[in-house]
Amino acid sequence: MDNSLSPKMDFGGITKTEGVTYSKSNGDAAVAALTNADFLRASCAEMKLGVGPRDHHECPHRVTFNYYSASDSATLQQAIHATYRHLHGNCYVMDNERASELESQLSNGSLNIREFVRALVKRDFYKDRFFSAVAPFRGIELAYKHLLGRPPLSEQEVAAAISLQAEHGYDAMVDSLIDSAEYTEVFGAATVPYSRAWTSASGMPMINFVRMAALEQNFVTSDRNNGSASILLSNLAKGTPLPIKVSKKVNFVGVSAAWGAGKPPADFEKLWRGLALVGGAHLAGMLVNVLSQMAGIHALDRIPAMFLGL
Repeated sequence: MDNSLSPKMDFGGITKTEGVTYSKSNGDAAVAALTNADFLRASCAEMKLGVGPRDHHECPHRVTFNYYSASDSATLQQAIHATYRHLHGNCYVMDNERASELESQLSNGSLNIREFVRALVKRDFYKDRFFSAVAPFRGIELAYKHLLGRPPLSEQEVAAAISLQAEHGYDAMVDSLIDSAEYTEVFGAATVPYSRAWTSASGMPMINFVRMAALEQNFVTSDRNNGSASILLSNLAKGTPLPIKVSKKVNFVGVSAAWGAGKPPADFEKLWRGLALVGGAHLAGMLVNVLSQMAGIHALDRIPAMFLGL
């Protein structure tokens, strides 16, 4: 299917659904687990489970894909740009607002992409825009979009996140998403989170496509411009329809400049024929005027001046 015909294109789904991977620590020796989540990930990695869909209860922290992660400087910059763009809701980050120290740690391998994401979302720069300045439901739906690449599945999922946040704080809520089985399976340690609810992923209802479209609005919009109130609350609680704003399509006329079988492109041939017809009419008029002058007929003398606006 042509991407230009896909409904995902209206919301930037095609261009936003490419995972960028980067890893500076490929081939490094294993290190001791510092958290319970690290221990679970390491334990499941030793089980050598097959790649592909599986039951999360079998081993909830097993990464089920194997991607080669480049470590060159160009990929590093691409990963940093993609992380800023996705986590900050398509908002531009000024040079003085960037996390230079975290970028340096990612560059030298002391941080992987997952921990880089965790640290960025816990910065005041993120919290001031997508936590403190918005309603609680809006903050949770943005956290799910930015960290898991999808909207919340239910009102209960949002309520559980708000409860965790109220009891243990914002950082605990962020850790619960990043250390979840879903994040580990989908993104692992080296992939930048991205919007992924454009397809019928395993365990997700089709309504997620509509919810993601409502959150994205379109390719160029930013999460800050979409307001501080929850977009999904009424739909999750009551099943009310979701308004989706789609930018107007611009129709482009495709013109081929290639010659085929010794003939010019059809559009250029039509243009040439039209110009030839108009030029021929003008030459014919001039010829008639000259002949009338030679014959002593002056009734057509004003015709050239009329054409010139005189």
